[in-house]
Amino acid sequence: MFNLNRIITLITVTLFMTACTSTPRPYQVSTWYKEGITKSVTNDKIGHCKVEVGASNLSQEQARKLVTYCMKADGYRLVTETKYR
Repeated sequence: MFNLNRIITLITVTLFMTACTSTPRPYQVSTWYKEGITKSVTNDKIGHCKVEVGASNLSQEQARKLVTYCMKADGYRLVTETKYR
């Protein structure tokens, strides 16, 4: 019985240590950026571009391309950064 408790304790400790030492997984996030413009104004501009290009009537790919053109035409650039979980 003593050996079983000891084995369970060792397995539990090992699992906790493994979870704590795991490497964070990277993922990428893309956001629109324009110098001096707040996130709120940027979100409003994205919405305006979606309406302007008629995104709801287009395929997702077509809408993405046209919204990208609209945002770039207004001086925004798409910035991609790597974050970790």
